[in-house]
Amino acid sequence: MFVYNFYKFISIPDLSIKKDILLKRLSHLNIKGTILLASEGINVNISQEKQLLDKALKVIDEQIPLGVIHINKTKSDDIAFQKLKVKVKNEIIRFNSLLKNSDKKNLKSITPHHWDKIIRNDAQIIDMRNNFEYNLGTFKGAINLCLINFTDLKDKTAELNKLDRKKKTAIFCTGGIRCEKAGKYLSDIGFEDVYQLQGGIINYLNSTKNKYWKGECFVFDDRILLKGNS
Repeated sequence: MFVYNFYKFISIPDLSIKKDILLKRLSHLNIKGTILLASEGINVNISQEKQLLDKALKVIDEQIPLGVIHINKTKSDDIAFQKLKVKVKNEIIRFNSLLKNSDKKNLKSITPHHWDKIIRNDAQIIDMRNNFEYNLGTFKGAINLCLINFTDLKDKTAELNKLDRKKKTAIFCTGGIRCEKAGKYLSDIGFEDVYQLQGGIINYLNSTKNKYWKGECFVFDDRILLKGNS
């Protein structure tokens, strides 16, 4: 069994129609998990046998062109979700604020191997997850903003004002989607050189010896935790 998770920010019309089509066709494949649709994009966390998940990708791509995206593919002992949910939301990751930057000129997505080079060369590292997740495990030297919810980031002006906006800033989260919005927000408030870990911690633990990671990573499915080096 595998878990596939990915997201894409893309304008999506006819949300209700696409929701019904995806729910029907993916149910026929016995796919389990959660798919969030919004006018801003799609956020997918699904589980099944690899062959069926690959068919599911084709179904999704027929409705919402995925193009070239990063997909986290993680082995699982069992199907990691109990049922399939396809939901229409206002946002695919809730932030409750409009972002000024529509482009990502100050946000660079980097591979786990490049990430290791960045964080060992005096970058300021910010954990964009909540306080609970941070305490389970994080990267060496990462700054904890003590978030309860991701939407709290906008209230962390005092903490962010202590950082150097011209310095390399490396941000990370579980699968990458929170960093996509967090990076745009940091750019809005003047951070000039922001690096996002492509595919988040999940991709990092799958792709490297994770020598800079300590502890465990909370995931939003029945596996609960992914283990890194302790």
